[in-house]
Amino acid sequence: MGVEMGMSRNVCGIVGSLFVVGLAACGADPSDAGGGTSNTVRGFVAEWSVSVDAGSAMAGEVNFTIANEGSIGHEFLVVKTDIEVGKIPLDGDHFPEPAEGLEVIDEIGEFPQGTTESLTLMLEPGKYQLVCNLPGHYAAGMHTGFEVL
Repeated sequence: MGVEMGMSRNVCGIVGSLFVVGLAACGADPSDAGGGTSNTVRGFVAEWSVSVDAGSAMAGEVNFTIANEGSIGHEFLVVKTDIEVGKIPLDGDHFPEPAEGLEVIDEIGEFPQGTTESLTLMLEPGKYQLVCNLPGHYAAGMHTGFEVL
């Protein structure tokens, strides 16, 4: 009976662990950029990425809630452009605002790590990039594509 009891506890422990892992896997992962269409977009900035839980939104009011999960300050710009993602021409270590072929719609200015900010915009259909344009950050990979349908 002692051996059966020990085995029973081990099986329960394993099943319980798998249940917890399964629950964690069910949550939305903002690192899965492009995960559908939503006008309520959550995500984060960190060294060296911008990640959101939706790759598109419907035209109209779009709310972005962005956490800075990095170890330094970052900003979050919504840029309307047909320029390929990651290919906005730089002027030194960042791209000029404004610049030909792009329109900075609005931004969350530099905000400290460990904080979360929100930005609500009226967006028209088109292609966008969500970026950090602090010196060196865009070139380091802080951009992702976004489309408004």
